[in-house]
Amino acid sequence: MVLMRTRLIVLFFFLGAGSVTTAQPPSQPRPSNVHSARIENFVTVPDKAGIHVNIKNTGERPVTAFLIEFYMLNPNGQHIPCGGSGADMIDWSDAMPGRSFYVHMRRNWIPTNGTLLSDGYPRCPGAPAQTGSMQAELSYIMFDDGTGEGDARQIEFTLRTRQQARNERLRWVGRFTVLRDTSDLKSSAQSLYQDLVDAVHAAEIVPDVASRQEMARPVRDEMQHLALDITQWAAHNESLHKNEYLEWRVTDLEQRTARLIRGAGTTWLAPR
Repeated sequence: MVLMRTRLIVLFFFLGAGSVTTAQPPSQPRPSNVHSARIENFVTVPDKAGIHVNIKNTGERPVTAFLIEFYMLNPNGQHIPCGGSGADMIDWSDAMPGRSFYVHMRRNWIPTNGTLLSDGYPRCPGAPAQTGSMQAELSYIMFDDGTGEGDARQIEFTLRTRQQARNERLRWVGRFTVLRDTSDLKSSAQSLYQDLVDAVHAAEIVPDVASRQEMARPVRDEMQHLALDITQWAAHNESLHKNEYLEWRVTDLEQRTARLIRGAGTTWLAPR
């Protein structure tokens, strides 16, 4: 059961079932700066104009983000970009112990020697995508400590986005933690919820600031929903410990925040 599907960078395109044919590997693949992972194979889904791509982690650390770029070669041998498929999984959730509940997308980091299947719908500007002749390149990957390999611009973008989410999360996560042991859960949760509502409204007053902090809004929205659910539970004068599910959501928030802090790296990047 997925309760919130907001995540940092998600470029997955999900495909339905369909017949598949094996695509030939690129005859002259472009140089890649990614050394700890590779595309093992990809298959096309002609009736869905889509592609399945397997990513193999050949390094020693789990891969937490990636981007595959699709392209075709024109008659002159030039590369025609056709979109991509990827995801940043740093802030995805583990399942609640003993249950199938998870708050975000289920965490699916690619372990050492592990593989991950990515699906995509290539789109080529000015020309129909011919999936049978499509080629693919692993543009970049990232690890759980904020380092990465591949396209430096993509890595910088991912780090900047992670840092925006981290900064917003750190503003509030401590106030959720103290809800476990507060003597007045109703008042504390209600105050937290109201402050989150006010923060959303305050951000909307200055659109330029909001546009430079695009990841702050979904992070704040998630916490606002959680604060509201706790407030409604506390209206019955019950402690947080009596609601295993809500208590787990707070724990999940703490765990994901810890991973986000590490995954945002040590170099601060100014918002653009």
